[in-house]
Amino acid sequence: MGDSSGDLIPEVLRNPSDPPTIFGTINSVRRSGPMLRSIMHRDLRLRYHSSILGYLWTLIEPLMLAGAYYTVFIIIRGYAEERYPLWVLSGILIWSMFTKTTRFGVNALVKNASLIQQVYFSRAVLFVANCLTNYLITIMSMLVLIPFIILYDITPNWRLIYVFIGLFLSGVLALGLGFLLSSLNVRYRDVDHLIGFMIRVGFFLSPIMYTMDFIPQKHHWWYLIVNPMAANISIVRSGIQGEGLLISTQSLMISICITLVIFIYGLYVFSKQQSRVVKML
Repeated sequence: MGDSSGDLIPEVLRNPSDPPTIFGTINSVRRSGPMLRSIMHRDLRLRYHSSILGYLWTLIEPLMLAGAYYTVFIIIRGYAEERYPLWVLSGILIWSMFTKTTRFGVNALVKNASLIQQVYFSRAVLFVANCLTNYLITIMSMLVLIPFIILYDITPNWRLIYVFIGLFLSGVLALGLGFLLSSLNVRYRDVDHLIGFMIRVGFFLSPIMYTMDFIPQKHHWWYLIVNPMAANISIVRSGIQGEGLLISTQSLMISICITLVIFIYGLYVFSKQQSRVVKML
């Protein structure tokens, strides 16, 4: 980070005074508003630095992937669902946000070791800032869905709020996994490789190229326990299409409970371990 890293750390954050508890970590993040905004601004500026197309890459990538799946499933295989491109695009955007936030979280302590060793600050700010940055980029990337919404004559309504709920739950789940695994990744760098593999597998096990209708109702409960992102993707699709939830209330509650358990436990582990693992960086 060089000399500029110190500019991100307000003087009030230079003395570790928060207890190693969940509430201590939350309070430290709450007091770190200026630093949070500085990191987000830096990340947004650097993400497309020296890039000719810049922000357009956030639109090109999902479009190219959706085009590939459209070719395979619609043109070659002859799958007849009219809104399939919209399904795939929305699924890719949500999954991309989740995976980028999770991968950053797992490596947050390792890749920011120099900054962490220079001065004390709430390390959880790194996780939250990255999550919010990915959230904003995903919202902007959803502009690519507008032509399809017009093409399929979809009229936005109050259910558009489902999009933000699904994104929020995806961010909470990614944060929980990042908090939970970041300390372990400091000790065992194999964790990052394992998560990379699980994310690739999870892409095909998530309803990105299909919907929850492809999975028998009787298997929904264990499917959502293993992969709560499936519910989040379905929630976002419901909001985009302006329709009722594509999953049952029971399935939704299972997913929310699993997400909250992972987040709370991950934050608890991170709060207890962050001071110890810093010595190992």
